[in-house]
Amino acid sequence: MEVNKTTLPTSFRITGSRSNAFELRNVLVNVHVPELNKIQFGDDNKSEAPRSLPWYPDELGWQHSAPRSTIKKSPAFQNFHKWLVAETEVGNISRQEAVSMIPPLLLDVKPGHWVLDMCAAPGSKTVQIIEAVHANDLQDKTIPSGLVIANDADLKRSCMLVHQAKRLKSPCLIVTNHDAAQFPGVYVKQGLTEEKKPIQFDRILADVPCSGDGTLRKNFLIWKNWGIGSAIGLHYTQVKILLRGAQLAKESGRIVYSTCSMNPLENEAVVAEVLRRSRGNLQLVDVSDQLPQLIRAPGVTTWKVMSKENKWVDKLEDIDPKYQKKYAKSLWPPADVGQLNLERCMRIYPHFQDTGAFFIAVFQKTGPITDISSIDDSVSNKNACDTEDASVAETNENDIQTFYEETDMSNDPDATIVDDLSTNDAADNFCVVPIKRHNVDSSKHESHKCPKVEKLETKVEPDEEDDNQMGSQKRTCEEPFIKLETKVENDYNQMGSQKRACEEPIIKLEIKVEPDEDNSQMGSQKQMCEEPFIFLDPDGAVISQIREYYGLSHEFPTDQLLVRSVNERNKILYFVSEPVKRVLQAPDCSRLRVVNSGIKVFTRQEANEPIKCEFRFNAEGIIMIYPYVSKNRVVNFSLDDLKILLSEPTPLIDRFDEKIQKRLKELDMGCIIIYIDPCKERDAIILPVWRAAVSLNLLYRKEERRALELRVSNFYQ
Repeated sequence: MEVNKTTLPTSFRITGSRSNAFELRNVLVNVHVPELNKIQFGDDNKSEAPRSLPWYPDELGWQHSAPRSTIKKSPAFQNFHKWLVAETEVGNISRQEAVSMIPPLLLDVKPGHWVLDMCAAPGSKTVQIIEAVHANDLQDKTIPSGLVIANDADLKRSCMLVHQAKRLKSPCLIVTNHDAAQFPGVYVKQGLTEEKKPIQFDRILADVPCSGDGTLRKNFLIWKNWGIGSAIGLHYTQVKILLRGAQLAKESGRIVYSTCSMNPLENEAVVAEVLRRSRGNLQLVDVSDQLPQLIRAPGVTTWKVMSKENKWVDKLEDIDPKYQKKYAKSLWPPADVGQLNLERCMRIYPHFQDTGAFFIAVFQKTGPITDISSIDDSVSNKNACDTEDASVAETNENDIQTFYEETDMSNDPDATIVDDLSTNDAADNFCVVPIKRHNVDSSKHESHKCPKVEKLETKVEPDEEDDNQMGSQKRTCEEPFIKLETKVENDYNQMGSQKRACEEPIIKLEIKVEPDEDNSQMGSQKQMCEEPFIFLDPDGAVISQIREYYGLSHEFPTDQLLVRSVNERNKILYFVSEPVKRVLQAPDCSRLRVVNSGIKVFTRQEANEPIKCEFRFNAEGIIMIYPYVSKNRVVNFSLDDLKILLSEPTPLIDRFDEKIQKRLKELDMGCIIIYIDPCKERDAIILPVWRAAVSLNLLYRKEERRALELRVSNFYQ
């Protein structure tokens, strides 16, 4: 308990899938750490410099314990902090609690895997998963073939999740908004025959809501507000989420269950109950040989249950009969607890390696889980459970509200990560959207009856444009009470005979929305705002213009470009991976409440003078699309030229080297790509730049520009 009274160290990860990961690590080790080790104060004690987490692969995980007062007093710490913030904003670094990094590592995600993060917000673990799916980006310049669906039951937290994940610029991500215990099944085309089969995932992370008693070192309200009732109330919700995850996993797939609680009622009791109901088709995996330098304790096999009256009880029958319905029988250790291998679970205690507390269990699915209905003998209160129909469970409209009333976001180990990041990035569509499957050109959208989307007229200023162009759209769906109209199948093996709706060319999501009593702004709103996903015709006028102007290779899958507005002059073109497209075009995709998907690759550029192509590259997608662009629009820069480009917002062309001037004058006005040779200047730098009549304009947001300036000064000195 003494350790729990101390301040939790700050920890962060370097994005391992980025080609500059080891360069960033070297800057940290060779530039910042030596300077921070030199600092001494009046008591002649050195401040603690960042140190690597011994168990994190490739020394890409770090933590430090410097207090705010030290950072304010020391110029070296201030420089380190500026570097950390700048690299975090562009996705090269993620600030994340150390123990929170463990579940994604044990999930063992590989490129090409389909992964579901069931309770994803605020998103630090999702970011780790995306990194793993993109791991081959270091070797191959191909578009990743994996899929990541990041789900959260709370719409506002889903928006926070989008903000976190968008820093990695992944076309493989779909963010959804569902009660994890009722995550819907969707059929997608698979294989050469394109047979429609239900989505099943190679990897599933169930980092479930919990009482948060493992966050004592950072969440001081836990000391005051903790009570045994939280664990008792959350136990059944946790069981439902983990069971749903087990159903959605492929056979031989891996599921990781985790909490930031040390209470066995939320941990081993949940694991034991799910193992019992899986009837041998789930097994705990022994991961004791993984992350060998991580100190851990095995799961417990005996535990006691305290009633809400703060009395120890040995069995359910010892509780007053009139209160028994509030307690699940599965809270107590089962009779066969010794055969469940609960010691394969993992407990991380704060005093082991100066971290928070965490519980982790790793499962492998060995067979279909078709019947989870036998809960009569594990839960006393049938009214609290879905016992009426186990094969098709109706969503309880109170689940989503109760889900987060019982566990506050402050209990999440990573909930504070976003505090230091800008939350005003409104370019993403933080709304539940319908999916429309059309192969149409944007010039033909007017003929389709779609909901109007209010758009913002914006100035074409590269630093701010991408973040502000949709910022003033009226988001009336910020705090709705969501009532599902779908039913959820219990197991995919029993879904074959289910009739699936939405065979029409247009798929539309229908959701009833009832305003909260306290939300006067909702008024009589009955519909959530809608913004469609509309796939463009690869042979249409817009894509043909882009392909011809930039010399796009025919290997680039233009059929995966889409727009998010029915406006005939769409501002932004998004790109999604092939698996994401399959999901968005699934016949029953209306089951999914999609919050966000796709990365921006092209942005319409308004100009005072005539230009041959109205669309320019977007910084968000430049790295992905670069291998497919003709070198006719690429200009090679030296480091000195790059410094000139960064010296002012719009440097004149005449300031550059004569060879650069000659090359630039050969190009007409429009967007170009600046490429810094990796052989000469270490890691490659690829930048979208607007070539104006007499000047250049780097199409970067302020945060990206600041990070690039710091990287240039650190990397290339």
